[in-house]
Amino acid sequence: MKFFQDNLRKGGVQEMLMISMPMVLSMSFDTFLVFINRMFLSKLGSDYMNAALTGGLMEMVTITFFNGVISYTTAMVAQNLGAQKTSRCSLVLAQATIIAICSYPLALALMPAAHMFMSSFSVSAGQRILQIQYFDILLYGSIITMFRHAFACYFIGLGRTRTVMTATLAGLVTTLLLSYCFTFGKFGFPRLDISGAPLAIISGNFAALCVLLSKFFSKEYREKYSTNKCWRFSKRISSTLIKKGLPSGTEIFLNMLAFQAMILTFDSQGLVAATATSIMFSWDMVAYVPLIGLEIGATSIVGKYIGARDFASANRSIYSGIKVGVIYSGIIIVLFVGIPSVLANVFSPHSPGPEWEQSRNLAVSMIRLAAIYVSVASFIVVYAGALRGAGDTLAAMFITSGQHWILVIVIWLFFNVFKMEVMATWCITVLLYTIFPLFLYLRWKGGKWRAIWNSTSRPTVRET
Repeated sequence: MKFFQDNLRKGGVQEMLMISMPMVLSMSFDTFLVFINRMFLSKLGSDYMNAALTGGLMEMVTITFFNGVISYTTAMVAQNLGAQKTSRCSLVLAQATIIAICSYPLALALMPAAHMFMSSFSVSAGQRILQIQYFDILLYGSIITMFRHAFACYFIGLGRTRTVMTATLAGLVTTLLLSYCFTFGKFGFPRLDISGAPLAIISGNFAALCVLLSKFFSKEYREKYSTNKCWRFSKRISSTLIKKGLPSGTEIFLNMLAFQAMILTFDSQGLVAATATSIMFSWDMVAYVPLIGLEIGATSIVGKYIGARDFASANRSIYSGIKVGVIYSGIIIVLFVGIPSVLANVFSPHSPGPEWEQSRNLAVSMIRLAAIYVSVASFIVVYAGALRGAGDTLAAMFITSGQHWILVIVIWLFFNVFKMEVMATWCITVLLYTIFPLFLYLRWKGGKWRAIWNSTSRPTVRET
């Protein structure tokens, strides 16, 4: 009986599901979209699929710092909502859009550095050309991605995650239809091959943004959140957003750069390893990225209760998030252990080359082993989200970024110094990953975030 009562209380499982589930579904839609794009391109050949993974991730690396800064919009909006300062929620969003506009030319200026980074790894010449082409198109359309992200963070902070889910669904449908038409030249559209997928993604992001804009400027939001009066510059809110968002942006940038380096290091071991890695990490993203929706939910709920100084409910929210995450992870583990061959065969090309069977067998073993670290992923995302919601973004940055770069160094050493095989290196990588949740747990239990919140709460929710 107590179990069900706890789940219905503030910060209980019911509230976590109400806030997080639309975001989990939204992140699942986005992941499914990228997954389907890679599946389409895999039919053209392994180099196309590998290029879509590395080129797409490189675009995420390039803009993820700016999106990371914008992401703190969620916590600031939630804190203002918890403090019952609703008009300032939209003012936070206005500052986020200003940051997005200023970030776009900076992102484009990073294009040569991104090309250099991708070319520094020993991948095939065909994959290198395709991944740069894929990356360039996505980066040119990144202003739409950043705007969509800013508005999504605003609605998440308000707890209106269903709006984000609806927008994501509109983007998903648009992208899937156009990706199929552009990639294969269907229904009168020109066949664009590798160029079609990123153009479809940009179109889908624009469709999602239109849904968010229509809701933001609706009568309900104009009256309740003053969305028609928020378009002005606030030095205090902008500086707080940047100050608090910088650690988050740096963290996500370093994490994504490490993830990209890790994949390219595996790719450098030859076509068989590159194809197996692309298959494994495609399914890994299907499993892991939806959990980011749970992390966002934890940030929003914890931020709201800390803004209201209800620390007991904030703590309860963490345990509720872990309960939800463990159930989700259990489903993924069953799939990874039970049907890895079926999962790998999804990426079978129309005309399999001599390396395909080796790649498939290696991918099956890697997917099965990945079930081990899926079991601890929910602990990582929930505690990291809670620390961000509490304003302890610097600690979250050091812990999560540190763990990713430790993995990169270990993988590089195992391949280049100890000359180990791909599967042996992957085993060590997975085992190391299972240790990392402990550091986030200890940081939260240490309670340092209380002192950080007490020292910064006034600037966070007050406007000049």
